[in-house]
Amino acid sequence: MAGARLGLARPTARQVMVLAGLALAGAVLGVEWWRNLRLDAYLDHIEGNIVIGGWLWWANWPTGGAPIYALQDGYAQFANIYGPLAYLAALPGLWLCGPGIVASKLPAGLALLATIGLTAYRLRRAAPMTVVQGMFLLVAGFAALSPMSFWTRADPFEALLVAGGLAAAASPIAVGLCIGLAVNCKIHAFLYFLPVLWELWSRRGRRAAPLLIAAALAAFLTPFLLPGISLHDYLAILAQQVGGRTRGDALLLPVAAYGIAFALPVLLPLCRHALPREARHYAVATLITLALIAYPATFPGAGPYHFLPLLPVLAEARRRLAPTGVGSEFAVFPLLFFAAVTTPIALGQLAERQDWHAYAAEALALAREAPPGTVDIGYGDNKRSYEIAQLAKAELSLHGYPRAVDAQILMELRKTGVDGSRRWIPYLTDCRVRRWLLPRGEAPFAVNSYFYDNGAVFGPAFRDAFTASYRPVRDRGHFTVWECVDGR
Repeated sequence: MAGARLGLARPTARQVMVLAGLALAGAVLGVEWWRNLRLDAYLDHIEGNIVIGGWLWWANWPTGGAPIYALQDGYAQFANIYGPLAYLAALPGLWLCGPGIVASKLPAGLALLATIGLTAYRLRRAAPMTVVQGMFLLVAGFAALSPMSFWTRADPFEALLVAGGLAAAASPIAVGLCIGLAVNCKIHAFLYFLPVLWELWSRRGRRAAPLLIAAALAAFLTPFLLPGISLHDYLAILAQQVGGRTRGDALLLPVAAYGIAFALPVLLPLCRHALPREARHYAVATLITLALIAYPATFPGAGPYHFLPLLPVLAEARRRLAPTGVGSEFAVFPLLFFAAVTTPIALGQLAERQDWHAYAAEALALAREAPPGTVDIGYGDNKRSYEIAQLAKAELSLHGYPRAVDAQILMELRKTGVDGSRRWIPYLTDCRVRRWLLPRGEAPFAVNSYFYDNGAVFGPAFRDAFTASYRPVRDRGHFTVWECVDGR
């Protein structure tokens, strides 16, 4: 009788299917998560830059000698539009395990597990099958968006903070702290909290606003009080890279497809007539938030992964709606289709990158033949060698050889019509970098901005200055060593 009251005795065929879907989504997510955590490489070209920014800032603490946000000739030297918390989030792994690629990925991987745990804690007092429905949506959503669900960027940490805000939704101070920290990752992250704010407002009215706003501002501004983290420079970079970015239509279809898949598990049960008013309002607020998030997700360089931090809110909405009926109960299953499509791609990327750390280790060995600060990684003429170069830059920067130039930030500046490579020409003519390690057999610095417009990342003036100032001296495995020819 007790089991029947809990809804666990004699599960129906539909309930068995939902439980099987949850298990399948969990297995897919677990395999990818584990393989990524063991991979001594990154899946994305921005991950290493984020780790470098945080590590070099910390290595120069407390002088702020390597500021996260620095303007050079009026433009960002290396930083993207992420807030400081995104750069600092990898540091605990590096502190605990020592500088290394795998160690830098540990916090994001743990953030995924913590998000699942916090969401389960939030849903724990509901009826068992409604909890299963909510967790199914959460885990299937993570599987559908993997490997972005655990990459070393801001999104996994935003998801964790949204889950924390849900778990402490009764406290304006706790919600405000979570909002402030999330906005410290990405400036638009407050949008993910709109359903929580709506519910807090409906229950406590204006009384909650002062405490919430004060806590959010305090959490957002605190990192900018540290040396080397400038609020002025951050806002300037934000204005340049967001304000100068033009929208395209390339991402409309995938963002719309994922948006519909995430909306269906909430929308279909919402169409039922007999729903508590509170559940209906929460679901409507969630769908409105989903639509708002779709706008930044369609900008170049973005994508459906912008929906990732909203998954705990979607799971909460799903639990409240207590879906029944064939359409409502199985509305999460389309997410398994996305997981089935993306999983082979993600596993292929993981397999392809298994050997990449050997290149990074080779670059570090070559760099150690020269004094710190005199060696940097250059670029070749294709996407693969560019991504290996980004990984090698992270490896060198973690071991005392900080980057001097970076192609990824030049791609960001290209979107605003700026040739950022011109400001680095004196680095070449003055031989500030004594030795470059370039991919063997490739044209120097000829990589294109494959991620955006396929234009040349380094302008002709930069490339001419390089060939005039450096000569290849020897080949070693994957790299060719180029040294300055000024005689010094």
